[in-house]
Amino acid sequence: MSGGIYLIILLGSGVTTGLVLEWFLRTDSVLLSKDEPSSRGLHDHVVPRGGGLAIFGCVAVAGVMVHLLQGTKNVDLDLLAIVSLTGIGVMGFLDDRFNLGVGLRLIAGLTLTTLLAVGSIGDQSIVVFGQAFDWSFGVVLLAGVIGLFWLMNLFNFMDGADGVAGVQSLIASGALAIWFAGSGQEFLALLNVGLAGACLGFLWFNWAPARVFLGDVGSLVLGAWFGVMSLIGVSQSGLPIEAFLILLGVFVFDATLTLVHRLLKRKRITQAHREHLYQKLILAGWGHGKVAVLIGTMAFVAAVLATLVVWNPGHGLWFFLVALVMLLGYARLAIRVSTKISRRAAN
Repeated sequence: MSGGIYLIILLGSGVTTGLVLEWFLRTDSVLLSKDEPSSRGLHDHVVPRGGGLAIFGCVAVAGVMVHLLQGTKNVDLDLLAIVSLTGIGVMGFLDDRFNLGVGLRLIAGLTLTTLLAVGSIGDQSIVVFGQAFDWSFGVVLLAGVIGLFWLMNLFNFMDGADGVAGVQSLIASGALAIWFAGSGQEFLALLNVGLAGACLGFLWFNWAPARVFLGDVGSLVLGAWFGVMSLIGVSQSGLPIEAFLILLGVFVFDATLTLVHRLLKRKRITQAHREHLYQKLILAGWGHGKVAVLIGTMAFVAAVLATLVVWNPGHGLWFFLVALVMLLGYARLAIRVSTKISRRAAN
């Protein structure tokens, strides 16, 4: 398809998402629930949540339109994966409304991510730092389920500040659109363009001070979406696995570092907290907008490095190390700023 269709999908998704969210907010839609302030959060007032409904509704419509325009049955996305993504969205919506128990979320999440992995895995060799490995389906499935489950939850963990999840998703989906277009998977490229546009529309309402949050219906599906794109890219398109680790590196690094720290401190990992690096910066006095700009800048640099890996897979290790240095600098900054504020408070 011509470049015009990409621009139409981008702008159409952005404008439509914005209009839907405006209607939700003006009518106080029953589809939105209320996010109440808490000692574990970073907001001091009630904000509607559930904005993810508008994002994925618009992406779904864009997908149907693209499919009709293509006039082909090849949608590059297995029906099982589509159904599983929908199931995760339903789980997130119900959690927003009724606060599902940890056990139920765990069982439903693992079941849906397993089905999602089964529907996304291909038969390509797995490329890691320029080396191809012929892993068995079972090994890829196990790694895929773990990766999907972790991405789904870490996006939920990282969706705690205005603009952060939206800007990461905007940049990541834009990069994925370029990658899939280059590998001939135009349907997936257009879907990610649609997601990028929807994230732009969402950010208009989610930038500090936020008027609406993603909610679990948004954050869980976004994490699962990028997990699916990673599985398809690695096991169907032959893209290097480190490209996806770099692309999503800011979120993966922050959430994983925080999880390991809490495990070492023997703290409950299922309990809400304010120990993520981005949370430390906000608690130290950085505004939500400033933190979102920092996250967005790092995500953009990561996307450039990841794209260079896709174009030059033989140099993946070097680009990975550059990204790691950047992320270690981010951790050092957050810890130093947080420590400085703590010392001032103690004095």
